[in-house]
Amino acid sequence: MSLNLARQAIYDAQKHLVAYEFLFRDGLRDAFPCIDAHIATQSILDDLFLEGNLTDEAISNGLPCFVNFCYNSLLSDIALQYPAQNLVIEVLEDCTADNALYEKLVDLKAKGYRIALDDFIPSNDWIPFLALADIIKIDFRALSLDSITQFVQDYGEAFNFQLLAEKIETQEEYQFARKLGFDLFQGYQLSKPERLEYPFVA
Repeated sequence: MSLNLARQAIYDAQKHLVAYEFLFRDGLRDAFPCIDAHIATQSILDDLFLEGNLTDEAISNGLPCFVNFCYNSLLSDIALQYPAQNLVIEVLEDCTADNALYEKLVDLKAKGYRIALDDFIPSNDWIPFLALADIIKIDFRALSLDSITQFVQDYGEAFNFQLLAEKIETQEEYQFARKLGFDLFQGYQLSKPERLEYPFVA
């Protein structure tokens, strides 16, 4: 049996490896398959944390694990089955920014989980969530450099979160993000996702 996982490295400003984002993969295609997001999240968590896999250097090397959570996964409390010290909960951008989600994130933070807002685009609905975020992921393919600069100027010092530049594909984008004050970096310029095919003992 093989892991249904790919991972993409996350680096700090000195290009030191500091974490991995784990992605669901199934079958031979190295892409996200047509599968319910909640099922994909559960599969990733099981592969990472069950049977001691997280301690395997080939999987995470003990580094923090970023995992995508859809709205249903968050409200179902599946995160509570897994250790807070190793897990960074990525709130997907298509989640509904309602009171139920807000209260759930408050509870998860109180239990020691770190919260990352994925592909964040500022809006009236999401701005209140900035106070709960440990990490804000900004997609450099989805926003213009002017929009990214404006967000950092408006909110970067007003809240206590780290900024993660994702989908960095050129050296120029990496240098731009560094000068703007981003803390973490992810993208093809630094490291492509790698499929994990290591068998594990069930």
